[in-house]
Amino acid sequence: MIVAPRMLGWERDLARLEPINRRIVRVIGVAIMIVVIGLGIVVMAAPGEMLEGNLGAGLGCFLGIFWLYRAVVQVLVYRHVWPEGRLGRASHYGLSLLFFALAGVYFAAFATNLSR
Repeated sequence: MIVAPRMLGWERDLARLEPINRRIVRVIGVAIMIVVIGLGIVVMAAPGEMLEGNLGAGLGCFLGIFWLYRAVVQVLVYRHVWPEGRLGRASHYGLSLLFFALAGVYFAAFATNLSR
């Protein structure tokens, strides 16, 4: 998220929107970051609970689906429009790998929880 605005030209594109739409896009972007960071903090603060009980199983399953969806979008939707160049390719493949890895970790936590 640090490199994305410059690499993807967000300021130029957002400037074309009406003020209300520009603010809506920014609010949604911040909300997504808050949710992702917040869920990460919850998981890091209570890793044992991810492997025990219904809440841990549900959260593991949800996060596995969430990150799998994001990985599939990265690979199938964004690959045709992702920026070119070394940084573009590296970020595309790096994000794809990261999102699939996150999905795998959360599905593994879900499966571990179910097997107990």
